[in-house]
Formats: sequence, C-alpha cells, structure tokens
Amino acid sequence: MSFMGSIFLEPSEETMEKMERIREVIETLPPTEADFIDLYFFKRCRQTSIAKIFDVSQPTVCYRLRRAAARIKYLVETPIYTEEQMCTDLKGKLKAEEDVRIMWLMYKTTCQSAAARILGVSQGKVRHRFLRSIEILKTKEGVDQYVELFMGLRSNLNILREVKRPSNGTRAPFAVI
Repeated sequence: MSFMGSIFLEPSEETMEKMERIREVIETLPPTEADFIDLYFFKRCRQTSIAKIFDVSQPTVCYRLRRAAARIKYLVETPIYTEEQMCTDLKGKLKAEEDVRIMWLMYKTTCQSAAARILGVSQGKVRHRFLRSIEILKTKEGVDQYVELFMGLRSNLNILREVKRPSNGTRAPFAVI
C-alpha cells in the first residue's frame, strides 16, 4: 500500500504545468481521438463500451487509444514556438517563403493534409517541401533545435495522422487523411 501516500500529496507546480499542457494537447486532437481519450481515461468506460458507442471493434478502440496516447506524449514533449519566432528564425535559412509557411503549418497542425488544405496545395507538395526543407536546415548553423523538432515530427507522422471513417456511410476500412 506504499503507493497510497502519493494520493494525498498536493501536486507539485511541475505536475500541474504538465497536466495543463496535456489538457491543451487533448483539445488539439481530432474529435474522435479526443472522445476516445475522454471516455476511456477520464470517464473510465471500457473499450467494449466505447466500441459500441462508435460502432467499431474493440481492437480498433485499443489501436486508437494507443495512437492517441502516443500522439499526446509526443506533443507534450514538443517545445512550444510562436509563429513569429519560428518564421523569423527560418526566413534566413530557407529561401522560399512557402517553405517557411509549410514548416510552421507542419509544426502547428502535425498533419500534411491539414497544411495542404490551408495552403491550397497537394499533400505531395507539402511532404516534398517539408522533407527537402529539413535537409536544407541540416546544413545551416543556429537551427539545430528546429532540425531536431522537424526530424521528430517526420519520425512521428504515423501517429500524428488523423483517421476518419469514410463519409459515404459504408463499412469500408478507415481512411487515413
């Protein structure tokens, strides 16, 4: 029962800051993922109950919960930058204004389809320019923190994609957007 002692302690300021950051991150999750997290972790619903609510299988719920938890962990550990700060730092390192905007949007949305939608271009263009810009930044001095940030984003794109059911109402597999 030694773990009981921690229940009665007031959370530290650091713990409170982390909890606030987690709340902020949860608000940025795709709605279905946020609902899964809320139901499972905060409302203590069973995975089978969540599966019935969303008309999906229990393994799908399990997969989405793992993915959402990984997304939250990644986003909580990601440094916070303002648009002005990042764009100012990258403008001298990347030649095209569009590349600076892509890098900001990839950081802000963590989603190439969202960045493409905002810019009115294809996902392929966003992906190509994002990956090319990382390689360019690797050769520049004074932007190591951005290289690390974008390399982490690139490595975690699989957990940062939004998964949605097709809108035509069919029972087809989930589409990755």
